[in-house]
Amino acid sequence: MSVWSDCNAKQAFGIAKCNFDQENKPHRLNLDVGDAVIILKETTHWYYGYRQKAKETRGIFPKTYIHLCEYTIVNGEFCIQRSDIVEEITKVLLEWGSIAKSYFLTTNPSFSRIRRKMNELNNNRAALISGNLPLDEIRKVKLLATNQIDTGNKLLGLDMVVRDESGDILDTNAICTTELYEQHVHAVQRIEKANRLTSDRGTTRTLNKYSHNILLHVNAFVCKFQEDSDLLFCLFDGENHKPISENYVVKWSRTGAALEQIDNNRVLFTDLSKSDLAISKMYLVCYAIRIGSMEFKESVESKRTSISMANTMLNASSRKASQLSVSSSGSSGSTGEYVIRRPFGVACKDLTPIINNADDFRGNLDLPFIMCDKDTLDGTLRKLIGNKDIGKIDSKMAVTIEVLRGDIKQIKEDFPRLVHTNVPVARKMGFPEVILPGDVRNDLYLTICSGEFSRIAKTSEKNVEVSVCVANEQGYLVPGVLSIGAGHPPIDEYKSVVYYHDDKPKWQETFKIHVPIEDFKQCHLRFVLKHRSSNEQKDRSEKPFGLAYMRLMQANGTTIPQGQHILAVYKIDHKKYDKTVANCYLELPSTTAEIQGAKPSIGGLSLLPKDHLSIGVNLCSTKLTQSVSLLGLLNWSAHKETLEQSLKALTLVPGEEVVKFLQDILDALFNILVENDDPEKYDQLVFMSIIYLIETVSDLKYQHFLTVLDVYINESFSFTLAYTKLMDVLQKNIREAISPKEKSADGNNLEESLEVRRLYKTTRYLHYVMKFVIRSRLLYTEMNCNSELDFASRLQELLRMFIDMIGCPSNLLKSEGALLKNLHIIATDLMQVFDQEPLSVSIVEILEKFPPRRLTQSKMGCIKDFVDTKLFTLPKCRAILLPVFCKHIKDHLESKEEGDSKTDIWQQEKNLSKAAKVLGQKKSQLHTCDTTANKKITECINIMNNILKLLFRSDVGPTHNDIRDVMIILLRTVMKAAQALDRDTGLVGKFFAIMLGILQRMDAQHYEYFVKDLHQHGELKVFVTEILLTFEQLVSPIQKAVFPRDWMDMIMHQNTVILGALQHLAVVITDYFLCPFEKQIWSNFFQCSIAFLVQSPLQLNDFNDNKRQIVFARYRDIRKDTAMEIRKMWFQLGQHKPKFVPQLVEPILEMSMIPEIDLRRETIPIFFDMMQCEYYSSRLELESYGDTKFNNAHHKGNFSDFKTAMIEKLDILIGAGKGDAEYKKLFEEIMLERCAAHSTLNVDGTAFVQMVTRLMDKLLEYRFIIQDESKENRMACTFSLLQFYSDVDLKEMYIRYVYKLCALHMEFENYTEAAFTLKLHANLLRWTDMELSPQLRSSKHNVCRTHRQLKEALYFDIMDYFDKGKQWECAIDMCKVLARQYEEEIYDYIKLAELLKRMAQFFEKILKELRHSSEYFRVCFYGRGFPRLLQNKVYIFRGKEYERHSDFCTRMLVQHPQAELMQTLEAPGEDITNSDGQYIQVNKVEPIMNPDCAKFNDKIISNEIVKYFTANNVQKFQFSRPFRDSSGGGHMDDVRNLWLERTELLASFPLPGVLRWFPVVETNTFKISPLERAVEIMRDTNRDVRQLVILHRSDETLHINPLTMKLNGIVDPAVMGGFAKYEEAFLVEEYLEQNPDDKELVEELKDLIALQIPLLEIAIQLHRQRAPESLKALQEHLEKCFSDMKRHVETQYGEKTCDLKIDSVVMRRTNSFLPAGFDGSYNRHSETSMGSSDSGLSKSTFLPRPQTNSIKSTLASLSFNTSSKGKDKDKTPAKRRSMKKDRDALSLPSSQWYTPPLTTITSTPEKEINTSIASLASASNSSLSGPKTPDPHVLTEELTPKRPLRSEKEKERRLSRPSSIATPTASIKNFPDTRSLSESSNRNSVETTDSTSEEDIRPPPLPAKSRDSTDFSSLHSMDWAPNGYALLSQMSNTSSSSMSTTTTLTKTSITNTTYEYLQATNFSVVNAIDGSKPRPPTPPPKPSRHSKHIP
Repeated sequence: MSVWSDCNAKQAFGIAKCNFDQENKPHRLNLDVGDAVIILKETTHWYYGYRQKAKETRGIFPKTYIHLCEYTIVNGEFCIQRSDIVEEITKVLLEWGSIAKSYFLTTNPSFSRIRRKMNELNNNRAALISGNLPLDEIRKVKLLATNQIDTGNKLLGLDMVVRDESGDILDTNAICTTELYEQHVHAVQRIEKANRLTSDRGTTRTLNKYSHNILLHVNAFVCKFQEDSDLLFCLFDGENHKPISENYVVKWSRTGAALEQIDNNRVLFTDLSKSDLAISKMYLVCYAIRIGSMEFKESVESKRTSISMANTMLNASSRKASQLSVSSSGSSGSTGEYVIRRPFGVACKDLTPIINNADDFRGNLDLPFIMCDKDTLDGTLRKLIGNKDIGKIDSKMAVTIEVLRGDIKQIKEDFPRLVHTNVPVARKMGFPEVILPGDVRNDLYLTICSGEFSRIAKTSEKNVEVSVCVANEQGYLVPGVLSIGAGHPPIDEYKSVVYYHDDKPKWQETFKIHVPIEDFKQCHLRFVLKHRSSNEQKDRSEKPFGLAYMRLMQANGTTIPQGQHILAVYKIDHKKYDKTVANCYLELPSTTAEIQGAKPSIGGLSLLPKDHLSIGVNLCSTKLTQSVSLLGLLNWSAHKETLEQSLKALTLVPGEEVVKFLQDILDALFNILVENDDPEKYDQLVFMSIIYLIETVSDLKYQHFLTVLDVYINESFSFTLAYTKLMDVLQKNIREAISPKEKSADGNNLEESLEVRRLYKTTRYLHYVMKFVIRSRLLYTEMNCNSELDFASRLQELLRMFIDMIGCPSNLLKSEGALLKNLHIIATDLMQVFDQEPLSVSIVEILEKFPPRRLTQSKMGCIKDFVDTKLFTLPKCRAILLPVFCKHIKDHLESKEEGDSKTDIWQQEKNLSKAAKVLGQKKSQLHTCDTTANKKITECINIMNNILKLLFRSDVGPTHNDIRDVMIILLRTVMKAAQALDRDTGLVGKFFAIMLGILQRMDAQHYEYFVKDLHQHGELKVFVTEILLTFEQLVSPIQKAVFPRDWMDMIMHQNTVILGALQHLAVVITDYFLCPFEKQIWSNFFQCSIAFLVQSPLQLNDFNDNKRQIVFARYRDIRKDTAMEIRKMWFQLGQHKPKFVPQLVEPILEMSMIPEIDLRRETIPIFFDMMQCEYYSSRLELESYGDTKFNNAHHKGNFSDFKTAMIEKLDILIGAGKGDAEYKKLFEEIMLERCAAHSTLNVDGTAFVQMVTRLMDKLLEYRFIIQDESKENRMACTFSLLQFYSDVDLKEMYIRYVYKLCALHMEFENYTEAAFTLKLHANLLRWTDMELSPQLRSSKHNVCRTHRQLKEALYFDIMDYFDKGKQWECAIDMCKVLARQYEEEIYDYIKLAELLKRMAQFFEKILKELRHSSEYFRVCFYGRGFPRLLQNKVYIFRGKEYERHSDFCTRMLVQHPQAELMQTLEAPGEDITNSDGQYIQVNKVEPIMNPDCAKFNDKIISNEIVKYFTANNVQKFQFSRPFRDSSGGGHMDDVRNLWLERTELLASFPLPGVLRWFPVVETNTFKISPLERAVEIMRDTNRDVRQLVILHRSDETLHINPLTMKLNGIVDPAVMGGFAKYEEAFLVEEYLEQNPDDKELVEELKDLIALQIPLLEIAIQLHRQRAPESLKALQEHLEKCFSDMKRHVETQYGEKTCDLKIDSVVMRRTNSFLPAGFDGSYNRHSETSMGSSDSGLSKSTFLPRPQTNSIKSTLASLSFNTSSKGKDKDKTPAKRRSMKKDRDALSLPSSQWYTPPLTTITSTPEKEINTSIASLASASNSSLSGPKTPDPHVLTEELTPKRPLRSEKEKERRLSRPSSIATPTASIKNFPDTRSLSESSNRNSVETTDSTSEEDIRPPPLPAKSRDSTDFSSLHSMDWAPNGYALLSQMSNTSSSSMSTTTTLTKTSITNTTYEYLQATNFSVVNAIDGSKPRPPTPPPKPSRHSKHIP
């Protein structure tokens, strides 16, 4: 059995390495890879514990699956212990991850960049965690990672992180405010620099700007090679034609590869200065020197070679062989082989463009190479540079060039890859721009320039070779001191190039001689001249013919002078020459200048008078001098007679020589100063010589030698008595300079005197003089222990002289400025020998002595320097100095010189901003010179920064009094300066940082002292106002931010400081401004502190977890402290509280909404206090809040102002995103508790709280839903708030939401609803000229000032909206109201006339324009998943134009994507209503016409007029569901068993209204019996027949087909049985016996049947008159059937009469609506045959309409009557609008339509029409199918009233034409039986079956055809579909697939021998098939000239 034990504490945390899943076994803990687990116990192979993310589940898991980690516990959570940078990367990746996801989803262009940075960070994190990196690599990776984090945060807009130089996050609490600001500025610069870096070569350190280097990499040399060569590379000055640098030697073998440097073919040219790079032409030159025989030896092996060094690798043996051919010296080696150095060629390239654009240049460089031929190397170079006579260049060298900046040490550290230890360095042949003290050089560069040699015994010119070596005094060679260049080892002897047959060779060859300094004096150069023969044998016998030499050191001790020297050449007579005496030639003159006409000679050596050798010397030595004057000074004791000249000549010695011997010169000078015998003569000279030395060392070029000077003073200087002499001379110089001077006659001073110039030089370097003085005095004191009193007095005297010098009226400005510049150094040094406090007093006296505005800049510089001195760190000295410094800063900032004030600075910045805007650039990009004012302010800022930094330090002693001084003198000045500056300037942030820095250090005592001081001066009120306004502007979101928003640390630090200041200011305000009361101060305090509290940087709840943790850890949540302070101040107000109600309602409300529970609990009670304050406040203005406590009669007794403000501000704040449901609950709880406990406010207060709670509920719901995609939800919420504000009578808020709702309607083109909404505002106005109150004004009509003006403007807007929404009846009502005003009130007949014209247009539009009847839907929202507004509620929706049931359902589901559509109408159970899901139930409902519209009954009125009222201004709706009840007896399908369940719904408001939907407030469900249903059907049938008769009598042009089908369906009902089925079911005695209560209904049914007969008789007579010949047979059949029916009915139910008469029913109307110019002669019948019309299938209400030949009016009637659900319309309203525009452009004036009027199809369940449908179908079958129906014929001619029909032959001929795609024909022979819809419907179906609506039955479209032209080119572009076949396919027994699938059909012809069916494209086909099945889209009709919209 396993024993479990507690695990080791170090093994308590681990990470799962792989998945572990064993659910089927007990006690197992499932793990996913990466899961963090906490281990509680362990056994041999198992751990027991839990996952960190699921602590409640515990179990066991294998040990092998877990990787144990070191951990730390943070906030109770286990975390892996890693370094800070790894933890930071981890948090950053988590934070970036969520943002990157959102970027990806929104396709943000920054996604790829941030993903790349995340990958790099992840890689860096892995590298840091691996533990495999050395420390230096860890540092680099860390810096790289922090750069990536910072740049990524910038890219994502996250907070900037402040870091130190090593990349660690800075501890912001450990530094002062000003330093924190500077760190933020540095961080910005660091991030910008990191963003700019494009390569990894950047370095964070500052490079040495004085040192430049060129790295050369030799890659390849392409040329013909016969012999080995030396390639000598150097930098060359093309302007002066001289080399700049040493040579770099590459030995190139004859095989085309480099020797020896195979792995090191690069060199670094160093020490280049700015002046070198500024040379107009700098070249890289390569001299190629052939090593071999005198002439080329062509061989088979010679070839052109191109070898890349990067790709060539020589093995060891081949490399060794290649090196054997050339010795190290370039001459014959030990093998004695025949080797001569011969010119080969020259290559060069101009480097100037590369140097000027070093950063842009990358890659290789090709150097063109030309051979020398017979020219010298120098001559060839000149040709190549001059590009003269060089011919074609086909050889080149490939090199790589790179310019590197910095000294050698920096470069080797930063570019180890490029400059490794083996890379040779070629130095500049001269000193660099800056000479470093440790740079010891002793290089002599010797140039063999030229020679001239006469012929002696030879007939031709010599082939001269010069051999150079260094020899000592004995004449012996000094080995290894010559160098031909870098990359080559030292040599013993240098051999020149040999030019063939040239007596006057010009070599210009330079090499370096490096002789040790100790041997330099004894050495000389020896030049041996030799003729080299082209014959190898002869050459071996050749001996040197001449010799020359040159000493390195001259007799006077100086080295060989710079420049060119011409050496004498001595002939060597080998017979006489004694080789044993090697130095015999040293007795001979070395140069031609020394010979002076003589012919010296010595054993074996004789002068060659015509021969000479020219050499050049360039000495670069830090140890040897070529100056005679310098040597004379150094050896002054031996030559005292020339001491004065030597001292004066010192100023002529070059600086290089001075710094080389600085210490020796100083020693000599101080020796002279102390030991000279004539002080008057020499002291001043020595003093000025010392000044000259200091001046030289201080020069920029030699500034590095200042350290040498300091070391000399501190360590080498040893002259104890020098201080007395130095002080004497110093005082003398000051006295002489300030003594009165001689003046010219005009009173002006003469030119600057020698004394003044001397004083200027003295004061300029006074600090070094004082260093010598002090050091000398300290040495003297150490030796003599003498008293300090005498020296202190002398120093005091000297300081007094400085003060006198400043007070001197003479012009010593330069000297005074120099004194100020060095005063801080002098004072620091004087601290060693002088008491600090008197010294501080003297410094203050010096500064105060300066007159105002004199040397102000220098004074400020002096102050700045003093702040950084050790003296200023001493508390006692600081107490003396700081007040004076602060006073100077204040005066400097407040100076009012021209162009120097803060206003001027602000104006300059403003002008600069304008210029930048005009130029389209950033202000920072404009080139502007710093103004004096800017410089001045910057100086003051820097000084104050340094002071505050120092006072923040802990090592400077107590600073309390110092802070007080700064506060008293500078705080207000800084505040004013910060306020005055433009926020766009870079200085404003610095000023605010300084202000915050001062406030940060102020404690309660400081405030007390400061306030007393201000109070005494009467400025306290002004100060408090200023500082509160400053704080408010700092945190205000309206003002431009002082600190960028991503400076989180700076902003949080600012907030911490402001909070402390507010707490102190609260005490001040309470003490000084409560009695007497200053309302403005208190108001400013509340405003400032609340603005501070609600600022976004303090809202921690809005931050992500990472940022919230950081803020909590560093700064905590300071909101509660602020709220407590505000609450305390509110209750401090006492009797003054009413003065702030309702002013403070909004700010305190905003404060209380901050989502922090404790803060809310503290601030919400303030509202109750406000209620009390207003309630108990006095109605009388003079009385105070306190007085009402003693006089209850004066109580105001309400809190209406508070209530109004509360409601208004709640709306604003909650709309802005403040507050939440928790706030609402807490507010209600606290306020109700307070109200309940209050005796007076318990009723009114409770009511108010409940009202406000309800408002918050609605506002929160509005805020939640206003962003919802569902426009209905948004509008409903807006309407809900609208109603609320109406209830509480807040007109301003009410009107605001009226316009919000109106704008929402306009956004979705709900013009009707927008009009009704706008009407709400109009209803608030009166028809008077009363001035509008601010609450009633409209932002849309700002110019309206009175009620009448605004109401009139709103009426016109409403009429426009009604017009757009086609609610012309409503618009007419508005016109009537306006007309009454124009006619009876203001008598403006002009406006009245215009209005009546518009009113007439509205009347005309009612009859003429196409208008769709609204359809309504019942929508139930079940489930808790919906917003509370919708949960388990029922609404009536007004559908969109042409919107079908299916489209409406789709729209609902789109708005609620989580919802599920219910398929039945059954009421759901609690499992659905209480579930968290969303369920929607939708069905169509029919409107119940308003009872007020009963006036239309039994009147002959246009259908267009009546049908508006059937679907508008309706509040009741109904729908029915059929069901079977067998209680009636008989078969289940019997008519007696067919019941209806009818539901009536009452909406809260009529529709249309201010919304497109309203909730159902009342529901009533009842049953309709079969008998009642039969009565309804018969009543509707009679009405339909009556309306058909009226219509056909009104308009003779109507087609007879609808009437035919209606009559046929009634008199010959066929399958459906007609009313006979009712007779069988209800008109039998058996039924009455069973249902005696139905007797009245039975009698009504009999009357309706009887009434049908006279109607049918008139209709059949009318049909006989109108029926064509083809329908005669049918007419006879109808008459026969009717005769039988009439006889039966009259027999059974009696005879009835009808009010309609065949002769009297003539309803013709004039063509008043025809367009102008329309002529009846244009009326033409369509040539198109017509398909079956299904008007008989639709339950219609036929109303008379005006007779008109206008296609427009006909279409209007047709379209309106075919309105259906959106399912039948396959175009959105937008598409229809576009079609409408297209159709308006078309005109078909010659067409005449034979179409039936399409009637309004209502879906009222009580109007059942199945019987009529069945009878009509039966009639159609009997007449159109079976053997009695002949083949159909096609109507092929136009029909006119004046012309007979075409003959049958013509019809057949037209039929025989081939059918086209544009006009297909079809023959339908049989029609199927049609079943009753009610019998086949399902009771629970969502589609109710009260009637056959437009969605179920629609007439086939009628294709229009123009007589004049038929253009079908646009058919395919219009969204047409062949719904014309739908009805026919339903009726046909044989299904015709071709008819149902054709998609391009435009015309269908169905012919019959009896009558014809005409089909026109303006018919909208309504399929009689199931609406759930997909159907093809409806083809649109061709437009008429005037038609606006055709469905």
